[in-house]
Amino acid sequence: MIRDLGPGRGQRRWKAAQALLRAGAAPIVHIDTGLAPHPALGFVGETPPPNIRLDLGINYYDPSRSLAPLAPRADPGSTIEALTEFPDHGVKTLSVILSDQAELRGVAPGAHVVPYRVANGPVFRASARTGLIGDAIDHALGLDPQPRVMSISMGNPGPMGAFELLRALLGGETVTARATRDAIDRAYEAGVIVVCAAGQIIDRVVYPARFARTIAVGGFAKQGAKLIHYPTGGYAEAERVDVWAPAVGVNRAAVRPAGEDDPYVFADTVGAEATEVSGTSYACPQVAAAAALWVAAHADALESAYGAPGDRWRIVEAFRRALRDSATPATAENGAPGGGEAGIRTLDIEALLGQAPDTASQHRKRQPAANAVL
Repeated sequence: MIRDLGPGRGQRRWKAAQALLRAGAAPIVHIDTGLAPHPALGFVGETPPPNIRLDLGINYYDPSRSLAPLAPRADPGSTIEALTEFPDHGVKTLSVILSDQAELRGVAPGAHVVPYRVANGPVFRASARTGLIGDAIDHALGLDPQPRVMSISMGNPGPMGAFELLRALLGGETVTARATRDAIDRAYEAGVIVVCAAGQIIDRVVYPARFARTIAVGGFAKQGAKLIHYPTGGYAEAERVDVWAPAVGVNRAAVRPAGEDDPYVFADTVGAEATEVSGTSYACPQVAAAAALWVAAHADALESAYGAPGDRWRIVEAFRRALRDSATPATAENGAPGGGEAGIRTLDIEALLGQAPDTASQHRKRQPAANAVL
């Protein structure tokens, strides 16, 4: 079980950048299922810590219940909901960034965060609309100061061929709403780094990670000295993935359903998790936190080079280049029948922070999400 995602001894750049985020650098936008008052996020009872801005975030999923981006503790109402609805998903993913407890040390405890609730689980079903991601992005773009990084550990795979019947039975929404695609483009033009989980249910990178203007994050597991690709079998289009990070066995914070005496637990708590503790959902926030650390560490250079409105998209591409160039090349074994190996690039945060923006490069502007063929 992974209990420490933070800097090790001697990783001074990482620790210095953490201090910048704690001091109030532009917040990370967290678009997920909302939050619950888990101590791993810094809550004291029902009171959030000052770095979690519940007052700025919005509940777009079920605003009649509450406008605050808080998730309910409720038992699933049906078998399908039990398979697809995980209201504490937002607690789990945000703990990867913020937790500062013995059970899990996150990448950037104390970082300022604005949370949004746009679904009741990482896969969008009939009661949700993928357009809510776009609503959250657009709202966040209007904040002052404007955030520099967004973390999205949810989405859907797009057209699934033979699996469309299964999607229909589960009430899944097809592809991604135009409103969200347009919002991703607006974020890109504003120089906001949108980090997304690449998924693991199928061998195809899912939306919105599949859009070229986002940062797509794949996953891997460690088995001794070996790396095992997650998902097993790899991705059919691995070139769409920018970086890979640990996705299996992260001891994330978890929230038990209503009725439990001790609701705020961790994944390794007996009875807390019925399935394998894994998911690119937990690789994604590691990279989002790394992006926020990198932007804070190189803020002056980025503003000097790309401060003009028409140049701000270059911040995203400068980060993508620094992320890829600083990552550690590795080979991951595929766990699918037939085996095989896949070349991957694993996240190295200390090396990333030492990678200054390549301001001499013109960079290549990516295809708009609005024009993507779904």
